[in-house]
Amino acid sequence: MIIYLTSNLFTPDLTALNPENGLLDSLRRDTGNAASNYLIIAAAPDTSEMNDQMLELTRASFLAKDFAINEMVFLDRRNCQDAAALIDRADVIILFGGHVPTQNRFFQEIGLKELLADSDKIIMGISAGSMNMAAEVYALPEEEGEAVDPDYQRFLPGLGLVEERVIPHSQILKDVEVDGMKMIDEIAKGDSFGNQFYVIPDGTYLYVNQGKKEWRGKVVLLADGVFSDFN
Repeated sequence: MIIYLTSNLFTPDLTALNPENGLLDSLRRDTGNAASNYLIIAAAPDTSEMNDQMLELTRASFLAKDFAINEMVFLDRRNCQDAAALIDRADVIILFGGHVPTQNRFFQEIGLKELLADSDKIIMGISAGSMNMAAEVYALPEEEGEAVDPDYQRFLPGLGLVEERVIPHSQILKDVEVDGMKMIDEIAKGDSFGNQFYVIPDGTYLYVNQGKKEWRGKVVLLADGVFSDFN
């Protein structure tokens, strides 16, 4: 299995794939630059119109960078009954970004952890998709009400593809507040006692090839309330 655990696969304006830190050249090597079957798995399985738009955006972005596509399919509520067959046919699986708990529930509904067990696929995570790759997912509160809700579950069972728990989009989230608290400097920092979070900006990603791991780009480690440069 090859893993790309990214903050954002796309540029900030969502018009192109992000080439930072050699990601696109690396993916070309891993696919052999051959026509591939791509499967995108939704974060929001019930927003079919938006998912269709994201499929076309992703297809156009890959084609614009000269990636050969045999097929590209979006897996959501409409075809989730075919999840096993779609995953079996895919060469590259992209776990899309969105609301972490919503995606986590969908992954559990379709049994994604079991479907990916012992897989030889290339798996790419974007934001929430990367967060849900962890064995234990840190679902950083991101919607109003979540940070103050005593029933909101901040730690969830994940896919178990990696141990690393990421906080993506650090260049943006450092200034964002939820329920009057800064997402990273207050909420995540408070949850970091007894935990480790890898805080990464767009353009940084973790590359894993047959178990060998390499961070590409800037990473800050947040552990026990302390931020420190990781690489």
